[in-house]
Amino acid sequence: MATRSSLLFPFLVLTYAACTSHTDPAGTLVIGVQSEDLNGAVGSFRLTTTVDGAPQADKFYRADRNIPLLPQELAVDGKGNATAAVEVRVEAYPGFDPTSLGPTLLTRTARAVMVPGKDLLLRIRLESRCTTGLVGGVPGPTCSLPHQTCIAGVCTDDFLPASALEPYVPNWPQNTPDLCRPANPGPPEVIVGTGQTDYLPLTDGQTVQAELGPQGGHHFYVAIRLKNLKRSGSTTTISGLQPGTNVAIPPTSFVFTFDGDEGGYCKLYGLRYQLDNGGIDWTQFLGKPLDVTVKVKDSTGAEGTGVAHINIATTVIGG
Repeated sequence: MATRSSLLFPFLVLTYAACTSHTDPAGTLVIGVQSEDLNGAVGSFRLTTTVDGAPQADKFYRADRNIPLLPQELAVDGKGNATAAVEVRVEAYPGFDPTSLGPTLLTRTARAVMVPGKDLLLRIRLESRCTTGLVGGVPGPTCSLPHQTCIAGVCTDDFLPASALEPYVPNWPQNTPDLCRPANPGPPEVIVGTGQTDYLPLTDGQTVQAELGPQGGHHFYVAIRLKNLKRSGSTTTISGLQPGTNVAIPPTSFVFTFDGDEGGYCKLYGLRYQLDNGGIDWTQFLGKPLDVTVKVKDSTGAEGTGVAHINIATTVIGG
């Protein structure tokens, strides 16, 4: 059963981070521990920290039927040193009773240096590829060299430079970096193209031919390239407007996972956008210009917009 202090702990950490972000020139560092799906294998974990070589925190977290074990966060106190060196160690166990924890399921370490004037997150993600094999599959590697830890199933240096730390935000558990939105992302970018089986670029004023669909609608294909937006769970919305007349095609939304693409971009293709969406007269768009706007909004609230200025061909494939 969680104690009152453990129930209040996340609130106190958030309050601490919020208060210090505007008043403490030394900056803050919050350790955020989360996990990929380990099928409930982690019953508890121990989080210890040292600051400039001196032990600071030693916290034990265990599963409770009413309170999720993960994610958890812990604010580091730099003790007045704006560039304090921080070391973190997480040991996860299958059991939740301190007297019978069982063998260590996995160990993860990290080192970082606090940055003056910055409120940063040191993210630690527990992964099945780094476990002892108790959750099935092949056991992860044993990292025996000093300052090495298992990440993505490989032993690697556990030091995280400032560029690898993320700005601290309260919704950090939902803000996990991925292929399409890395840590410390830049502004969202959306480029509108076309293509049924892949992304193809569009030039300004390019003619695009619509086709008759299997259910009678008349559509053309939209594709996009994007970056700095979440790969999964993002909503892609297409809308069309005929310049001059301002005749609008009702929008269509999709929630599809993006594919990786070269140059740090991701892509999505094969999106059917109907000229007769909502039952409007599709023939009024033939041989006319059309401005196609695509907005992508992800689970963090970030949103990117791209616009393509095209012309719709005078003929329709299959109709």
